[in-house]
Amino acid sequence: MRDLLKTRLGRRVAMLMLALSLVLGLSPRLAFAGFAPTMGPGDHGYSDLDSIRAHLENKKVQETLRNLGFSQEEINDRLSQLSQEEISQLAGELDKTLAPGGSAAGIVIGVVVVVLVALGILSLVGKRVVVSE
Repeated sequence: MRDLLKTRLGRRVAMLMLALSLVLGLSPRLAFAGFAPTMGPGDHGYSDLDSIRAHLENKKVQETLRNLGFSQEEINDRLSQLSQEEISQLAGELDKTLAPGGSAAGIVIGVVVVVLVALGILSLVGKRVVVSE
C-alpha cells in the first residue's frame, strides 16, 4: 500500500480524494428530499396554525410563556383572535427562528470527519501527526 503512494499516480489519487472529500464535506446541502403536502388556497392557514401549535407544545416555550404569566387558556384565546395574515406571518417567523436544520452539532461533526479523513490520508502517505502541549 505504501509503495502505491510513493508513485506519482498514487499521490495524485490521494490528493484528489482529499480535495473531493473536503469539497463535498464542506459544501452546503442545497435540497432535502421529502414529500410536500398538497394545499389549496384555503388549507394554507390551517397548516400554519398547526405549525404554531406544534411550536407551542415545546416544553421550553411553554415554560417561558408560563414564566411571563400566560396561561394555556389565554394563549388559545389569543390564537383564535389572530387573522389569516397574522397566522401566516407568525408561522413564518417561527419557522425561521426555530428551524432544526444547520445546527452547531452538524457543523462540528462535519469538521471532525474532515480532520479524520485528512489524518487518514497523512498516515497513508507516511507522515506522522503529533499533538503536544
